[in-house]
Amino acid sequence: MSSQNAGNGHPTDRLLAVAGQLTKTGLRSSEMGVAAAQTIGYRTAMMTAALANPIDFANPEFIRMGAEKVEAAVEAFHAVATGIGEFGQAWITMITKQTQAAAATIGGLATCKNPVEIVDMQQRLLADAVDAGIHANLRLMEATAALAAAGMNPAYRKVRANARRLAREQA
Repeated sequence: MSSQNAGNGHPTDRLLAVAGQLTKTGLRSSEMGVAAAQTIGYRTAMMTAALANPIDFANPEFIRMGAEKVEAAVEAFHAVATGIGEFGQAWITMITKQTQAAAATIGGLATCKNPVEIVDMQQRLLADAVDAGIHANLRLMEATAALAAAGMNPAYRKVRANARRLAREQA
């Protein structure tokens, strides 16, 4: 579920990748809305036509409507369950990295023998703490973006496939 480059690369590249993934998820959400409206239109016309002849209600499309929603929900549940674990790990990493940086600061300051060493130690540890915070937060953002996409992708695939299939059948 997580992206291939999660945790690797320059923070700017990682942030741009997250922005790209969130943009793609947003666009897919819009596409899904249009495809869902098309599918609802096709199926409503089929149901209306079936009112004239009740035998037409045996159309497999009417059974597919419920089954595909269950399939997409189960697939999304599994993807989100996996994503929640990764999200939790990213959250724990974010918290522990900051705690480790604070502990290193306290331990490092205790070993300093003069004010110059104290300033050097503080600069190094501050840079390490900021770097750890940036990478931990980026990992959290990557996990969040992957979680959003994973939850939506099964429904997106079903809705788009239905709209294409029904458009072909109606043509």
